[in-house]
Amino acid sequence: MKSGVKLISPAILALLLSGCHQAPQLPIDEQLLTSIECSKQQIYGIWVETDCLTGYRGKPFSGIATRGELATYFGATQYLEGKRHGFSFSANGRRILSQGWYRQGIREGEHLDYYEQSQRAKRQAIYKNGEEQAIALFDEAGIIESYRRLEGDKTVESIIYEQGRPWTHIFFQDGEQRERLRHYFPDGSLASDALFRKQDLKLLSEITFYASGRVKTRYAYDRKSDLATQQTYWPNGRLQSQQQYGFDPLIVRHGEQRSFCQSSGALEELAHYEMGVEHGRFEWYHCSGQLMNAKAFRQGVMVDTQVKTFDDSGNLIKRERFDGKGKLLEAFYFNAAGQQIYYERP
Repeated sequence: MKSGVKLISPAILALLLSGCHQAPQLPIDEQLLTSIECSKQQIYGIWVETDCLTGYRGKPFSGIATRGELATYFGATQYLEGKRHGFSFSANGRRILSQGWYRQGIREGEHLDYYEQSQRAKRQAIYKNGEEQAIALFDEAGIIESYRRLEGDKTVESIIYEQGRPWTHIFFQDGEQRERLRHYFPDGSLASDALFRKQDLKLLSEITFYASGRVKTRYAYDRKSDLATQQTYWPNGRLQSQQQYGFDPLIVRHGEQRSFCQSSGALEELAHYEMGVEHGRFEWYHCSGQLMNAKAFRQGVMVDTQVKTFDDSGNLIKRERFDGKGKLLEAFYFNAAGQQIYYERP
């Protein structure tokens, strides 16, 4: 939908309003019309007239009904056999305020309200058989602020915009309500895009960016396994880490975890967890690829009896002895020549 200045031309309006009829019709002042052929219905003990037709001289009216004066407030509506049918609008002088279409007395298609000064669309509603299907709101600059899609009285999708860009988006998918949340950098570029399950705010997916546009993090939840994965990236684009998560019920590390060096991209750390508890082999590396040290855990307890630590040239610089339950017994320190230079016993 394009919004812009709309000036009322009486000649164009006469053509529009008579377009549904075989011959041009002279407008009738709305004050000359009356309600006819009404049904009566009792509401809270009071009889009221409902489902009335609009009549002129006692007969269902077909034609154009006007209200007001062209120089000030003015409106016109098409009727067919006593019901609104066709185009309808209102204006203040030569500036349009609203317009829409009717079919057999009910709203149909696009209905628009306008800002009087800018003449840009203020509200857009789409109707089908008299029911609202979608509603969009705009600011006076013509930038969209919100959007809703409806099924009956139920909102099945809604979007809130920030400076014309989607900010929050609520919709239904796979039988559940979901919410998408976006944030932006000052220049308008996307900073993050996250998808949540509305019921419990569980994060289903997320991607974040550096201001440069490079991906910073990428997260995905797998519904079948109830597990999640995440990758993080250095500003230079290299992979920074790979994590796996479980839920117990809150999110915890689960499975294999990897971290990588920014300079070389080489593996820096390897870890294994079982529902948040260290379980499996842990390894640490220098960015040259040289192993620094390694440890084994079982249910959070280190089970190694000896751990060796190496420098980035592969020289042994420390040797530790443990009791197999994580308690340090003694430690030996070495120089680059392999000579022991220090001994430690807790």
